[in-house]
Amino acid sequence: MLINIKKINLIYMIILMIFSYELTYAANINIVSTKTYIDNDIIYLDSYSELKLTKEAYKALRQGISLEMHTDFQLLEKRKWLWNKIVFKKTLVHKLEHKPLTENFLVTNLNNGIVNYYKNFDSAVNAISKISKMKLFDKNKLKKNINYSARIRLFLNVDSLPSPLRPRAYFSSDWNISSQWYRWKI
Repeated sequence: MLINIKKINLIYMIILMIFSYELTYAANINIVSTKTYIDNDIIYLDSYSELKLTKEAYKALRQGISLEMHTDFQLLEKRKWLWNKIVFKKTLVHKLEHKPLTENFLVTNLNNGIVNYYKNFDSAVNAISKISKMKLFDKNKLKKNINYSARIRLFLNVDSLPSPLRPRAYFSSDWNISSQWYRWKI
């Protein structure tokens, strides 16, 4: 009898762990495609991601809380005996807002100050998810005979949320909206 109870408890624990894992990553951002290319000796980046907000994050957005999305790019020099060295990094920051009076969504590029208005949520999220011809660096900065790789990730910056919401956001999976690092060779 005691063995059966232990087996049942073990099964419940496994099921609970599986469902908690799914809930934790329900809002993950999926980076679908990324490429770098050279135009006039400048290296540019194109990227497309699928971004899904949790119900809680979407509700907060609809109630006037702006969400700050960061896209981190890093160029890494591969080394044999040490960790890869970060040679170049750049962060693209977008602020997503909802204006209840007009029912519009605003996306502000905080790097250059450009503001775009969108009639619906999906269009606004698509604007954040798509990077087109982002200038990175001059190709002459790359050394010959060195292996380079690049990586990119997109995430919600929890530190940009209003102070009363931050403690809850740090410990809640509803606010863990992030992609994994997406890597490729250059």
